[in-house]
Amino acid sequence: MKYKISTAAAMISCVFFLLSACAGREESSGPILVELHHSKESISLRGLHATQDTVVIVGGSSGTIGVSTDAGLHWSFTKVEGAEESQFRSVWAHDAEHFIAVTAGAPSYIYSSRDGGEHWSRVYSDMAESTFLDGIVFLSDQVGYVFGDPVDGHFMWLETVNGGDTWTPGIGPESIDGEASFAASGSAITYGYGIISIVTGGSVSRMHTSSDSGKTWLTDFIELQQGLPSQGAFAQVWEGTKLYIVGGDYMMDSDTSSTALVIDLATGEQDETTRDLLSSLPYTSDVTSDGQNMYFTGTTGVRVLDSLLHIVDTGTMHSLAYSGKYVFASGPSGRVSRIYTGDEAGLKVLLEKVKNARKEEY
Repeated sequence: MKYKISTAAAMISCVFFLLSACAGREESSGPILVELHHSKESISLRGLHATQDTVVIVGGSSGTIGVSTDAGLHWSFTKVEGAEESQFRSVWAHDAEHFIAVTAGAPSYIYSSRDGGEHWSRVYSDMAESTFLDGIVFLSDQVGYVFGDPVDGHFMWLETVNGGDTWTPGIGPESIDGEASFAASGSAITYGYGIISIVTGGSVSRMHTSSDSGKTWLTDFIELQQGLPSQGAFAQVWEGTKLYIVGGDYMMDSDTSSTALVIDLATGEQDETTRDLLSSLPYTSDVTSDGQNMYFTGTTGVRVLDSLLHIVDTGTMHSLAYSGKYVFASGPSGRVSRIYTGDEAGLKVLLEKVKNARKEEY
């Protein structure tokens, strides 16, 4: 099936590091996953965003939020008061001082911090049991959107025009019965080339796109796994003029059928060559790029696509983010890691920095 640009689809513990990649790698060369933080608590970190090269925010279960401003060497973790039972699965870093955090599940909250994550203010709440917020994206420092699962036949849609200090409800794209979105990594929404896109799953796997800031929507079916509540598109990211959409079935996470789709904005068609390179990709909850390679993560580990698809690490990681300089990953047990792609000397320097930072914590 071809995807034309004129349609919506084309608009489109003192253990301080892990080198377990060495055991699960298909080759001896290439990226290595270096652990930056590991929690003693059973905290799942699905929210992840990075910016300005070194600013990182993670969000997770039990109301947990972590902030680093030195590329993950030092962290400040907190449990947001009033959200101790919440899961922060969508987070956003404007800069080293200004952060937004969105909960998944009922009740639904949005929090804002303008002092580097030391204090958090609740700026939106919805107590209805039917609400479930799935993702956040900002088009600028001021204008941003949060979307959620359908209510009364439309995906939830919230807008801010002041950087996230206040949020106004709108009308999201129309849904089909049984259609929903996934907050597995908070990456089911993205923005590029003037297009907001949302990918979905469940009864159907579709892409909803808007070129007028959510006022109107176009919709296309996409060729990823669908039909069951555990199936569909989970995440997406732009790399150049190509939109990578990934997903699968999290209940059958080793299944590699229909887990990736690549739409090329330049040609207006599906990139079959790249899709073939991803034919062995299992269930994937997030995807990102460092401008050179594509990275994929899920319950079966982290992978990289250069000229071929390789395993970087076999441990579960939920989310990925690129800061402009580094690729970060977050996952269960409060794990936050950085993907290292340099030489051995640089790796030794990084590991020594991580080691010293962990000593400072204790």
